[in-house]
Formats: sequence, C-alpha cells, structure tokens
Amino acid sequence: MSQRVILKDMQKPQQFTGKVAEHILINNKFQYLHIELTHPFRLEFEAGQYVSFAIGGGERRSYSIASEPQIDSSIEVCVDVTPEGKGSSFLKSLKPGDEVSFLAPLGKFKVEDESKLLFVATGSGITPVRSMILDLLEYKKDPRQIQLHWGLRHVDDMFWVEHFRKFHEYYDNFTFHLTLSQPPEHWPLCAGYVTDCVRDELTLDSSWGVYLCGNKFMIDDATKLVTKMGVPPEQIHTEKFF
Repeated sequence: MSQRVILKDMQKPQQFTGKVAEHILINNKFQYLHIELTHPFRLEFEAGQYVSFAIGGGERRSYSIASEPQIDSSIEVCVDVTPEGKGSSFLKSLKPGDEVSFLAPLGKFKVEDESKLLFVATGSGITPVRSMILDLLEYKKDPRQIQLHWGLRHVDDMFWVEHFRKFHEYYDNFTFHLTLSQPPEHWPLCAGYVTDCVRDELTLDSSWGVYLCGNKFMIDDATKLVTKMGVPPEQIHTEKFF
C-alpha cells in the first residue's frame, strides 16, 4: 500500500512520525526545525497549512509549515520560543535524531484566485507565508502582483530577510517591505506598526486578496484597515498566532 497521503482524498488528518534532522538557533527569539518523515514517508499539503505536534501529557500544539509543498518527504517549522509555553518549550528541547509525532495536514489558510496578493505578517507569522511565496514564485511561476509586508520588533529579530530581498530583486512581480516597530537610529526602512506601512505605501481595491498571519492585534487592526481601503471581507484571509 502506498504511504503517500493525497490531500484531496483525505477525510481526516493523518498521524505522522518523523525525526529531527536539524535544529538551528536562528537568534534569541526564533528557532528552526527540519523534520524528516519516517512514517508515512510522504505528506501532500497545501502551502499555508499546519501540523499539530503531540507534546506529551495528551496535549498538542499547532505550528505552520514553512517549507514548500513540492518537498513532501520532510517539513520545516519556525518557532518563536520566547513565550516559553508548553509547545515552544517542547520544540526548543528537541535535538537531531529525536522522534516527533504530529497530525497533518491541517488548516484552510491557502492562496485563492484573487488578481493581486498582499501578505502581511508579524514575527513567526511569516512561516506559512514563506511556504506560500515559495510555492507561488519558485514552482508555479505565478504572474500575479505579490506584496509582502513583514513586521518585527528589533534588528536582532531579523531572519530570512536576505531570502525575501533576493526574491524582490529576481521577480518583477514581487515586492518586499520590512518594518521594525523598535528600529535603531537612522533605520532607512519602514518604522512603527506594519499596518502603518501598509496604509502609507499601498492603494488597495476589490482586486486584492489579503493574507494576514501573526498576532491577533495586528490581524484585527489590519482587517479593519484593508476593509476601509476597499478589500471585500471575503477576500481577507487570516491565521492568528496567539
């Protein structure tokens, strides 16, 4: 029997096991894990979806997949470990070779068919957005106009920035804006809340699809903002990270 999980045929998420192949401390706030699947060996998912890890004691925690769907023998996740909750503490403790168990695929946060795409993320909310943008640009060669606004607090929090800057340089239809809410002196880019930069730099209308991922306060503010700017409510897609 094939171990490949076909998303369109799935009625329920399936149980997976995997082994930690890499665990990288990106900085004091964010950590990256690369997990190779051991059973089943293949996971078919859509960019933007997440997995639910068993963290012990019968509890689970959900984390979005950062890697692109075309790589189906492993998953990547990026974790903000500063909350020091049960989920982040569990993932922080993992070492290469450790086994993990999770349910997948989960979630309905995925790219729809709007004419233009705006992604707004804060912190580790960039995780599913990275998967979506990799899928759109690198594999599907999607010609639509794509804008990414990503908000972080400090310079020391920055990661994957060069990755998105290279996309900005290479793809004519992709624009990347980085915002710091607590920037250093003489910071040359957007400063303040990421929603402030969206308001100041974009003109939106009903042709846009808006994808928001991050803390609930940003999502609430951004939803109100883009609605006022002319985006229909049904074209605003959200994934809240608590």
